[in-house]
Parts: sequence; structure tokens; C-alpha cells
Amino acid sequence: MKKASELQRCIRCTIPETFPNISFNEKGLCEYCQETPDSKDLESERNQLQALMEAEIEKSRGKGEYDCIVAYSGGKDSTYTLMHLTKHYNLNCLAVTIDNDFMSSQAVKNCYIVTEALGVDFLMFKPAPSFMMNMYKTSITTGGVQNQAAIKRVSSVCNSCINLINNYMIKLALLHEAPIVAGGYIGGQVPKNASMLNMNLIQREQLKKPLLEKYNSLFGQGSSKFFFIKDSLISNANRNSVTIINPMLTLSIGEEDIITAIKDLGWIKPQDTGRNSSNCLLNDLGVAIHYKKHKFHAYEFEVAEQVRYGLMDRELGLKKVTEIPDFSELTDQMDKVGLALSEI
Repeated sequence: MKKASELQRCIRCTIPETFPNISFNEKGLCEYCQETPDSKDLESERNQLQALMEAEIEKSRGKGEYDCIVAYSGGKDSTYTLMHLTKHYNLNCLAVTIDNDFMSSQAVKNCYIVTEALGVDFLMFKPAPSFMMNMYKTSITTGGVQNQAAIKRVSSVCNSCINLINNYMIKLALLHEAPIVAGGYIGGQVPKNASMLNMNLIQREQLKKPLLEKYNSLFGQGSSKFFFIKDSLISNANRNSVTIINPMLTLSIGEEDIITAIKDLGWIKPQDTGRNSSNCLLNDLGVAIHYKKHKFHAYEFEVAEQVRYGLMDRELGLKKVTEIPDFSELTDQMDKVGLALSEI
């Protein structure tokens, strides 16, 4: 297997030859770069997305106990998102953190420091570690519930965790009558149209019901409370929809400027979370496993888009996707999950 640094990559962004269904033209330009609009059109796209999102924000303001439930990891992007929604849009937000038992101690501190600085209500929820470890191990050894589209954007470890987090945020939105749920996803992590999605919850749960048996068989009978929403909760909330927004998709801001901005809130970058995360100690294991299984870095799509749109220097982008963590450095994480190298 080639090292990540030896792969052929797009001459403009960083996407590698091993990325699913990728193609390059005779100049070495990938298909995504060939289809990328010019800077003026990109700005126009962002402005249109922003206008739609802002219209939804104004329509929803003041409708519930909170205007917005913010999925707050304590990382740089969700911190900037929370700051942007509270300071720029003056929304009444509830910041919610899922402690997955792998949060950096600095990330935990950042959660409390930032929410206090912004004056927002804050909730930290910690699922039973035994459930989380089983979920992680099963996701690694079986692929979990990750589909082919998700493989392009995220590791199997992160995919299960994200699904759990998203479901919990929607539950809280129903419980607190909050019309909006916000995430801190940036370009490449989710599709562009994810800047605003009106989600029909009844339809969502009906589509997911055939998957209930799969979730229960993979993660145990208790998994339904983490990944599904009861019809009774939707009925009691007297509403069947929630709007999902990702404000970062409407902004043109790079990593360095994000970190500079949130430092004013007292946010400090953790030094123990690897090159691609600013909150989670398990991230590097997910990256290493993803590369071993799929021959490309789990952050390829995200980093390539940031480089392609001029939000990240290509040299920095290459460092992020060519330095694959070594399993010998991840024994603590593997032991905690109960995972042997032979199971990967």
C-alpha cells in the first residue's frame, strides 16, 4: 500500500488518486476542481445560502424556549458557530455537548469557558461509556451503519458518533420547543445544501424504521434511544419538523481566522487531539483505520474543498492528509475501546 505522501494528487487541491471514482484531466486537475465556479460565483452562492438561512432564522426567532439548539463539541468550528449565532444574530441558544468519553480535557474546559463568555445556557450529556465503547468497536469491525456516500467524508467511528449527536439535538429541540438545530460543519464535511434543511420528523422516522433491527443488532437493544425518536415525542411536541442549519457553509473563513476570533472568548487549542481535530482523542484512531481500509484519509474531501476555495494553504492541507497516525501511537485508545489490531 502506498504511503499517503506518495499518492498522485490534484495539482490544485489535495484530492488523491485513491478517492472513490475520482478522475483527473491531462493537466492533473481533479473533476471537482474542474467544476468549481469562479470566486464571484462562489460568493454569489454563499450569499444566496445565507439569505435563505437568515430568512428562516427570523421566521423562527422567539418561537420556543430557545431559538436554537447548538451541537457544541468544544472544537474550533462549533465554537465559532455558537459565537456567530449568539453575537451576529443575537439568538437565544442552548449549547449542548455530548461527552463521548474521549474529549480532551482542554476541550471540556473550552466548553465551559466559551459558554460562560457568551452568556449562553449549556448542557453536557454523557452517554454510558460501555455503550459508547461497544458502538465504536462495532463500527470499526463491521463498518457500522456507514453508507458509501459517508465513506467519502468521515470515518466509521465518527459516523456513528455524529448520528447519535444529531439525533439527540433533535430530541432536545422538541423538548425545548426550539425550531432550529445548528451544527458547526464546514465545507466538505457535508453537502452545500446542508446550510439549511427543513426536516420532516415523521417522514424521517418512517424511513429509519427498517433500520431499527440493524442498529439493535449492532449496538444493542438500548440503541434506539440514541438513534431514533419516538412518535409520542413528536406528537407531544405538537410539531413534526425541525430546521437544521450549518452557518459555516455560508461564510468564507479559514482555520487560522476562526482560531484567532475564538481566542478572544478564552478558547485554547488542545495539544493532544491530533492534526485534524480540536476536541476528540479518538479522532486519530478513526483516521488510521479509515486509511487502512479505504486507502485515503478520512478528511480528504474536507481539506481538498478548503484548499480549492482558498480557505486553506495547500501545503498545510497536504500535511493534514498525508500524516497518517501510526497504530503504535494509538494503543491507549484501542485498549479503551477494547480493540485489537488484528480486528481492524
